[in-house]
Amino acid sequence: MLFFILSTIGKVLTKDEERDRDIMARIQARDASALSELYDQYNRLLFGLILSILKKREEAEDTLQEVFTQIWEKAEQFDLERGTVYTWIVSLTRNKSIDRLRSKVYKEQKKQSTSLDNEDVFYPLYSDETDPLQNTILTDRAKKLRDALDQISDKQRKVLQVAYFNGMSQSEIADEYDIPLGTVKTRMRDGMIKLRELLAKEIEL
Repeated sequence: MLFFILSTIGKVLTKDEERDRDIMARIQARDASALSELYDQYNRLLFGLILSILKKREEAEDTLQEVFTQIWEKAEQFDLERGTVYTWIVSLTRNKSIDRLRSKVYKEQKKQSTSLDNEDVFYPLYSDETDPLQNTILTDRAKKLRDALDQISDKQRKVLQVAYFNGMSQSEIADEYDIPLGTVKTRMRDGMIKLRELLAKEIEL
């Protein structure tokens, strides 16, 4: 889903993968100063992602701290010979954010439901207004992302975004918004194929 988009942009933003691997190796060796370096490097980007999912600053701040605690505790699970540090920590951050979103406490705090017609749900990725995620991405890359999203159909874009930011499965989307499951699958598949094609033209994968 849209994790692919963030990973693609990250390949452009995190050009010094050797540095990141060195930092992670030091974290695995229990060097606390290395965790601080990783925090300085990525806290704004990760906070923007978390806030985009949770929509509440206080919740996002707490979750960000939990993410870096988890990075410290699970550092040995990162394989220095496979993947990138960026991809690993973004995946961990997204999973932690969705866990928080789905938690009973957070659901009880949520005061209103959203629908596919509520533009606030999709604000973080393509609004022209200032937002935390966009502030962490180079302006030209953010524009290319918005342009790509604008070139897929409205129905494809909204299904993809509610799936990513709300952490909903295809069947959950179908049930929640009364859309046939086959239609949800088709919109998501076709939307992602189109996004990959559009971004591949702009960013070397």
